[in-house]
Amino acid sequence: MKTNLKKYGASFLLGGGLFCLYLFTREFPAAEASENFRMLSDAATIPGLLFTMFGALIWAASLGAMDGLSYGLRSAMRALLPGGRVQKEETYAEHVTRRREKYANSRGYGFLLLTGLAFLAIAGIFVALFYAC
Repeated sequence: MKTNLKKYGASFLLGGGLFCLYLFTREFPAAEASENFRMLSDAATIPGLLFTMFGALIWAASLGAMDGLSYGLRSAMRALLPGGRVQKEETYAEHVTRRREKYANSRGYGFLLLTGLAFLAIAGIFVALFYAC
């Protein structure tokens, strides 16, 4: 419970920092309210998309979606580097089994996905306010 609170707190703090950084680089507050809502929406969209996409990428990688890519890159690097072929070649099945054993307990990245969705919900509220003005 306490570690989850730290994860969520740190990710919301980082997202809030990105939110504020975007606003500080723009001329916020602007003269018009609709322009302010547009800037707030843009500022919330940036961390929302970043956290959501990182969370989705880590989730997909933990399910094994990147196993073929990592095996191909590892094989290519062994072929190109001197002395790389000295070691025994690993088959794809051995590679997948080794990676699944190594990352079997690597769970707990859902907070990135949820934090990103929270920022996207905030951005959606500001978009609705923008179109209401």
